[in-house]
Amino acid sequence: MGRIIEEIYVWRLPVRLYHWINALCISLLLVTGFYIAGPVLMPPSGEAVSSHALSWWRMLHFGAAFLFIANFLFRMYWALFGRDRYARFGGFRPWSPRWWGEPFKEQVASYLFLRQDEPNYVGHNPVAALANFIFIFCGSIFMIVTGMALYGENNPGGFSDQWFGWIIPLLGSSYNLHYIHHAAAWIFPFYVIIHLYAVFRHDVVDRTSVTSSIITGFKHKVEDEPSLD
Repeated sequence: MGRIIEEIYVWRLPVRLYHWINALCISLLLVTGFYIAGPVLMPPSGEAVSSHALSWWRMLHFGAAFLFIANFLFRMYWALFGRDRYARFGGFRPWSPRWWGEPFKEQVASYLFLRQDEPNYVGHNPVAALANFIFIFCGSIFMIVTGMALYGENNPGGFSDQWFGWIIPLLGSSYNLHYIHHAAAWIFPFYVIIHLYAVFRHDVVDRTSVTSSIITGFKHKVEDEPSLD
């Protein structure tokens, strides 16, 4: 364990902007996507294809999707080329045996309240890094690829259809693609619940200002993170 640091600037402005834009996009995509899949509130009258209300929901969904994609690509660029130590894939190092060792086990035990103390990482702890990789990185790529394939159905022969149309025969049919895309969207509410639990828990138990750090960029009363290399 390293020295105590009273205050450190962890999340730079590009990372904080990405976080809040991503949160907004995911919220819009979930609300509009679930409505399009099953418009139980204000259901359109007649055939769905002739519903102007439903077309507005689709346009909002597509607009949020393209902003989500642009924001995701920016985050990947910043992770690879930005001069930001804590933004480089959040300390995700699964190739390191130590990464899966005591630090990971200790963090899991802390989240389950099986131990009282825990290392206070400056950046993401190993469990948070793994969750971000699975839900945000892999989940976003999956939703982008399947979403672009669905969007390509609106313009056969267009860019989306040419680059992502192969997804439809791979999954068997357009219906299967719609079903899988809709079902996979549920991973994001699940992730949000876990994410909120983790950050509020850190604030209450460890008082490391995790919640406010994504607004101000600063974390308080943290320690030098243990080496995971």
